[in-house]
This record gives sequence, structure tokens and C-alpha cells, in this order.
Amino acid sequence: MVDRIEISQEAADKQVIPEDLNSLAVGSYIIPNPQRRKTYGFLLIITALISQFIFYFNDWLSVTAGAVLVLFTGISILFINNTIEVKQSHVIQTVSSYIPHSIGYYSIALTFEFVKNLFFLKPVWTVIVYDHNNPPTNKTIIEIDASTAELVSEIYTEPIKNA
Repeated sequence: MVDRIEISQEAADKQVIPEDLNSLAVGSYIIPNPQRRKTYGFLLIITALISQFIFYFNDWLSVTAGAVLVLFTGISILFINNTIEVKQSHVIQTVSSYIPHSIGYYSIALTFEFVKNLFFLKPVWTVIVYDHNNPPTNKTIIEIDASTAELVSEIYTEPIKNA
């Protein structure tokens, strides 16, 4: 079974492979701060308003429909909840009390869940945890709210067969 693609350091240097794609690169990946998304929302709103203003004086071309669509997209981006109180480095400590087995390998991903009644997205840490055995015999999937550290969904644990 192959875990990853193996390439030599010489081949990686020769092909100028970026560090984030290089399987030989060592180190952890830190998720960028989602607060930067608000910048894109403001840029879209400004673009929509400027384009509508510029083309308002041209009778032969109307960008109103496109400007409204871009404006709506920019406003909806501003309604994404970007507040993350549980930092990436503290996620595994936060979820460890909920996991019914030992902690071996784990994977952490930041996702956004749509809240229907409020019409916005909230950040959610999704964590997949395997036990310490080699090969692992148990797997748990857990989701916590990145703003409040509360459980978002039911904890899912299953035995891994034929690993």
C-alpha cells in the first residue's frame, strides 16, 4: 500500500516543485485566517457600485443586472461568520474528551456550515481521529463549532475492519 508519492530531493529541486506540493517537505500546515474573506466582500461591493455608476451614463450598455448580482454576492460574503475562537492548534485538545478511544493520527479541516434560519455560514472544525494502533482499529469523526467549541453534530465512531 502506498501512502504518498515518493520523489527524490534531486527530482524535486530540478522540477522546482512548490513546498506545499513537495512530499519531502516537512512541517505542519496552518489554515489562513478567514477574516481575509471580508476584504473580498468589500471589493465586490465597491466593484458593483463603481461599474453601475460608470455605465449609468451610457445608454448603449447596461450592467445593472450584473452589478446587482455582484453586489448581492459581496453582501453575502460579509455575512459569513469568520470568528474563530478555537484555534487550529487547540482543536485536538478540545475534542479529546469526546473521543472514546486513544488518539493516534488525526486530520483537521475547517469547513463552513450553512445556518438556514439565519442565512449565513458558520465555521466548523471537522476532525477525523484514528486510534494509536498500527493499523488503526477505530475511527471517530467529530465536528465542533469554531466560535463556541460546542458539538455541532453527533459523534460518529466506527471500527475499521480489514485494515
